[in-house]
Amino acid sequence: MRYLIAKIIVTLLFLTGCGSTTIKSTNISATSALPAGHGIVAVQMINNTDRLAALHKGWTEIIVVRTDNMEEMKQKAIERAKAKAKAKGKVFDPEKLDWDPEIYSLSPNDMGVIDSQLFVGSMPKGTYMISSLYSFFSNGDVSSWLSMPVFQAAGNFEVDSNRLTNLGSMVFQPLLNVKETSFWNNRSSLKAYVTRLNDEQDFTRFILSHYPNLSDNIDFNETIGWTPDVLDSFREKLSQLSRENAYGEIALHLEDNAQGAIASRFGQLKRLQKDGNWVQNNLPTNGQLSSAIELDNTLIVGSERGLVFVQENGTTQWREMQPVSAKEAIVWFGKGNNKHYALTSEAKNYQVYEFESISAPWTQVGQFKKKDKNDWLIQNGGLFPWITQGGALRVINDNKVYDYDTVTASWSSAKASPLVKLAKLHHGALVGLEVSQWDGIGDQVYSLDDGKTWHDINRNLSIFGDAKSDTSLPTMLADNTIVTVARVKTKGSKKSQLRIVSAAADKSDKRANWKTHGATQDTCYTILPELTNNTTVFFLCDKGEIVSTKDLGDTWQTELDIDLEDMQNRFKAMVDTINEQDDETE
Repeated sequence: MRYLIAKIIVTLLFLTGCGSTTIKSTNISATSALPAGHGIVAVQMINNTDRLAALHKGWTEIIVVRTDNMEEMKQKAIERAKAKAKAKGKVFDPEKLDWDPEIYSLSPNDMGVIDSQLFVGSMPKGTYMISSLYSFFSNGDVSSWLSMPVFQAAGNFEVDSNRLTNLGSMVFQPLLNVKETSFWNNRSSLKAYVTRLNDEQDFTRFILSHYPNLSDNIDFNETIGWTPDVLDSFREKLSQLSRENAYGEIALHLEDNAQGAIASRFGQLKRLQKDGNWVQNNLPTNGQLSSAIELDNTLIVGSERGLVFVQENGTTQWREMQPVSAKEAIVWFGKGNNKHYALTSEAKNYQVYEFESISAPWTQVGQFKKKDKNDWLIQNGGLFPWITQGGALRVINDNKVYDYDTVTASWSSAKASPLVKLAKLHHGALVGLEVSQWDGIGDQVYSLDDGKTWHDINRNLSIFGDAKSDTSLPTMLADNTIVTVARVKTKGSKKSQLRIVSAAADKSDKRANWKTHGATQDTCYTILPELTNNTTVFFLCDKGEIVSTKDLGDTWQTELDIDLEDMQNRFKAMVDTINEQDDETE
């Protein structure tokens, strides 16, 4: 173990000590043949949090160092420096020489994924180690970068000519709240970990959908994985710890056998049963789940890379399907009168599909262009589909609303107010968040007629905005009472606090009509309206926990817990155990 730690430190020193190190690209051409002697490397990166930091959604690079030719590279550098010193009549000290190993950069391919990141690239035959994860952001005014060391936390892998090295999934697991600005300045080794999952994710279809030319260059039948070592059991425990605490923020409304669900990382589906209990399903994927629908006592779940998972009622097995290209991610399902619908997301467009049953083929019936949220000086709205109370498909895309006619297979459109978010509730009402041309986030709104008319919800927030509650949707109880979060001053206090407030829907446009209830839970400000049932309101917290209240904040219940402190303690205990075992062997 000490040898491994020493190796990590030495590697880190020469990587960070060489400011002029050349990092080679691993980008693959979609038209030309693979370079001679090269193989393909693929790895899925899962960040078990909603985002890395305020300006960083995910990693922009995985930095890889080649380890089997280090001595050769060093000796070549020494010979070059020695000859140069001799020509100039100078004394040469090889111990003071800075030399560069072979370092490569893998870039993410964002097509077909939601929150996971897939890195695919080509490298020459050799032995490698991931040195770090790196993220860079710049918009011309602000530049920001983050890095996370990896090294032996993931281990070594081989690349061979014309072979695929499938590294499966890796996880970045924060052990502190990443929404605290001090997280990335904290140098404690207990703030986060990175580990590999030793899974067997099949990336062949994804790779060939982007690079069909590789079918003639790469043998996909016999893939290479991580090199086994003494830390494999340790990594297995860490990966299981992350799976048990999978981050999920996508709330889903279900109608038949469950009340709702939370779609999470690592293929974890957490279903809220009608009796109020939660059931956690472990699907055969490590990707982000995104959508679900119940048809004929069959549960259908959408995910990344065009994957759909099906579970028949009364069974525990999941059947995998791939009805669309691996370049598309399934992001929504809708149950119509006679037809059902799916929405997928690809690079520049959303695709709409129609199908009669899960066993029937999907037919593409629509396509919508994606719009950037911020397009020069204009704030654009997003795209949101739903099934109307009459059973028809309706889609808002920025400032237009589209209706699909199943009989004529045609679309009609009209003007609409652009939205940042939208959710349909159990009883058919819609709640949304308007676009603001000032800062992007506008007023909360609701509609009782499938979006034909929208009504503003006039709540009170800080003059400079409340970053967390600003972006939350409101919800509506069965009696048409609007429930949201607002900033309220209590008697005798100079400071205001975030409280739950409510008002009858037809009176929610005036602040004087709002009733003040209990305070929100610490770090729990995001309402999940899709899960609202009777008087129970659900909130998502910063670290991924979900809490609920049946009495508008007087009492609270933890529904799903993400205990980072417990994870940190278990991580530390595992590290201490390994160190103790290593001391005993010495």
